Amino acid sequence: MKKTSLFLIFSFLFGNIAVSAEAQQVIKVETPVVATVTEQTPDEKMKDFFHSEEARVCTELRTFAKEQIFSDQKFMEAARDRSTRRVVKAASKYAKALAKDYDADFVFYHPNTRFFVRINDKNYRGRMRLPADLIDSSSACFWERLPSQDLVYSVLMKIDGEKTGYLKISKKLTRMVGNIPDALSQYGKVRIYTALDKTGLKKISWFKMRRSEPNRTKYSGWCTAENLAFLTSIGTGESLAKKQQKKLLSMSDQTGHFVLPELNLSGGALSLSGLNGQRLGAVVYTLDTSKKNKSADASSEEKEDPVEEENTENILYRFFD
Repeated sequence: MKKTSLFLIFSFLFGNIAVSAEAQQVIKVETPVVATVTEQTPDEKMKDFFHSEEARVCTELRTFAKEQIFSDQKFMEAARDRSTRRVVKAASKYAKALAKDYDADFVFYHPNTRFFVRINDKNYRGRMRLPADLIDSSSACFWERLPSQDLVYSVLMKIDGEKTGYLKISKKLTRMVGNIPDALSQYGKVRIYTALDKTGLKKISWFKMRRSEPNRTKYSGWCTAENLAFLTSIGTGESLAKKQQKKLLSMSDQTGHFVLPELNLSGGALSLSGLNGQRLGAVVYTLDTSKKNKSADASSEEKEDPVEEENTENILYRFFD
């Protein structure tokens, strides 16, 4: 019995010593290598920034409508009574504030899913069916082409209450791209082009709309060979002549990224689609890949007189007015 007891005592003591020794051992863990953050490409930068602009506009306009318009008792009473005239009158001051502070181009009131009226424009009434997917939703942000042929980013909100209708605030594509040149300035001289998909687009309407744009692209006519039609361009990069723009249009219509070595340009295109997946337009950017300023030699292929082309287009504009 004594031997057994001594054996158990020694076993217990040595076991504790072993456990204590193991507990005092320093366990070395290899520090994981921090993954190198890769710099964004111009394509990735442009797409991420543009999508963030969409989210920002969606949030700002939705917040403004909830805090300002929907809290207006006169507006809500007019909407519950389905009085289009009173709704327009009550919302008129807010439409002016939206245009001034948020660059919103249109404010619409939809009494139902098929009829709408533009706030601050007595003559702008018409029919345009709202997408079925949006009828039951409280709010949605999406790209659409208006009956006026304008491509806009719209924020649609259902007014509280039964059969009160919808309020829609829309911002033109040309205003949505205003901050992109600054976002891409780290890559060099950049120019941003906006374009419409010509599917279902009336040529006369396109001419009228393009003429009304403040920053319309010079020498860019209707290109029958491709599916895109230019609207405007902004940025520090050099504006291209008509034939060069057609080449740019063709490249951006075929692929998301392209290189034009003869013009020392690289660039990409972001397609804009509606709720049904149909392409409505595109945002195209170009970057100057040369260290030197391009001279007039870049337009050596341009045999036509640019001044004559511009005069011809002006005649067309007057004809379509």
